[in-house]
Amino acid sequence: PTQLSFSNLSFPPPQYRWPGGLGQWTAAGCGKERKKVELFRTFCFVLVQILEQDQFMMAAFAYGLVFWILLSEVKSWNDLTGVVPDEFSEFDGEDNLEQSVWAPYPPLEGQCPDLNRKYKDAMVVLKNLEDGMLGDMCEDPSCTKIIVTSNGLSAVKQPTRFGLFFLHGWNQHDSQGVKYPSYFRPAAEQYVFYMHELGAWDYWHSYDRWIIGPTHNKAMGGIMIKPYDPEKVCPWQIKWFRTHRWYHDVNIPNLWNPIGNPWKIDDTIFIECYKEERWPEFDCECTNFNVTSEGRVKEYHPDRLGEYTKLTDMYKEGYLAPVYAKVSPGPPSYLYSHHPKGKVWLVGSTTSTWSLRLNKLSSSADNDCPFDWKVEEEWEYLQSKKGEKEVWLRDTDLDIECLD
Repeated sequence: PTQLSFSNLSFPPPQYRWPGGLGQWTAAGCGKERKKVELFRTFCFVLVQILEQDQFMMAAFAYGLVFWILLSEVKSWNDLTGVVPDEFSEFDGEDNLEQSVWAPYPPLEGQCPDLNRKYKDAMVVLKNLEDGMLGDMCEDPSCTKIIVTSNGLSAVKQPTRFGLFFLHGWNQHDSQGVKYPSYFRPAAEQYVFYMHELGAWDYWHSYDRWIIGPTHNKAMGGIMIKPYDPEKVCPWQIKWFRTHRWYHDVNIPNLWNPIGNPWKIDDTIFIECYKEERWPEFDCECTNFNVTSEGRVKEYHPDRLGEYTKLTDMYKEGYLAPVYAKVSPGPPSYLYSHHPKGKVWLVGSTTSTWSLRLNKLSSSADNDCPFDWKVEEEWEYLQSKKGEKEVWLRDTDLDIECLD
């Protein structure tokens, strides 16, 4: 069992393959997908028989097969959110990620009752398998969600790397033989995972670190955590006292490295097991508002101005702060905060890009909203960008007026 990984399995195996796949699980497909739902019922029966035998290898395979089906089928529910890809802004701070991922959207209530029931039954089975997998690695099956947070500059420079993450699977390296749980956040399509690498300089060495980035099991990301004790396989068990944490910023050349080192220290980065009472989803008590400016934002980013309204069910994407979408005519625009306490607010053409930002890290409030700010917390706009270098300037004329 210690050698089992998804890399040597084929999904789905021949005995479980059906012509045409399972199809799209959408409300509009109730009638023509009935036969495919019946095939899924057969799969559920086989899954129960496997689990009753209490075979670890088969249970692990069943977990992978359930996740494969959800990954390939349920992702079609992403269309229900109405989020529009970025096609308009030239000044947003990051490239728009195009990776297609699974987000746990439920089907519409009151439509396709049989499909709703099958979905809920599959979620129960998946939850039981998650608990067993996590308990085997961490001896704590309850931590299927984690919080990644920061009160330093990493929250401003790499805001999409923070928030609420959901259990994704595990990572295992052949040279180590230890499983580490991995987590995923649909909102910005980011993973939290562990990497163990062997490399050769003048001597052989191992390099162990946790990475937060857009591709699972690939050393590419915006946050890097080198734990003091790599034997702690669960990220919320990291001994932070002697653990080093960095975020990716702009290359600054130095005497030893003319290209420069882009990694900056931020010891305020933490990972915690999610507890709702400590990290509640909060509201800003304003559903509709209008963003206006007679300053430079009107000149540089006019598409960010207009009326906005609050979106619903964004917790399932990994948000604890409210998310707003522009409803007035013009290109799409969103006001949002990836920070679980609302300490950094952004406005952009997607929820992964931004051209306006509000830094409230100095605020002593438990949760912060974007409707009022101090003089030192003025909104900033992206004035120019060349390569990695960005110029952010303040707009003291920007105003947000609640319309409720």
